[in-house]
Amino acid sequence: MRICFIGDSYVTGTGDETCQGWAGRLCAMERQDGRDVTLYNLGVRGQTSRDVARRWRAESETRLAGRRDGGIVLSFGVNDCATLPDGQPRLTHDQSMAATCDMMTQASHHWPVLVVGPPPTGHEQADGRIRALSTAQEAACARLGLPFLSVWESLLASPLWCPEIARGDGAHPAGGGYGELARIVHVWPAWRAWMDAPP
Repeated sequence: MRICFIGDSYVTGTGDETCQGWAGRLCAMERQDGRDVTLYNLGVRGQTSRDVARRWRAESETRLAGRRDGGIVLSFGVNDCATLPDGQPRLTHDQSMAATCDMMTQASHHWPVLVVGPPPTGHEQADGRIRALSTAQEAACARLGLPFLSVWESLLASPLWCPEIARGDGAHPAGGGYGELARIVHVWPAWRAWMDAPP
């Protein structure tokens, strides 16, 4: 199965000393279990949902067009909530959701789609906006019939995710945190349905 992981620096795995991030670790687990998975990491550091919406289709079509074994995992939103010098977020909640819903709708017309919600950062002001965005993404996925995985509570309670962010650049965990996120996705029933489907 060829899978495009599309999103921001958390998809890229910024801060991971092994340069795998959660997507690389997740697919490595599947390959170790004998599954033939090809990973396309299409995360771009600093991008908002609007930025991702401008590029996802061209990048996906280059890798998946004409194939029956392709899928897309979308994960973004933290950068939308980052604060500009004037104290406002980079995108309003409505702007984020407009870009997100358009992207999810279009992508699901072409390939199977899974959506992984934005993670916490350990910074109270941003996290309030991120949590609200995650909740809205989940509601939008329910309306569109797309699987959504909220990682909020699990990562907030993690002994590694936020502590590694605090010890690092203040925004991204190290490999241990990404490993925890990979394990959360690994047991997600929607992901397992992809991996356990007959070839």
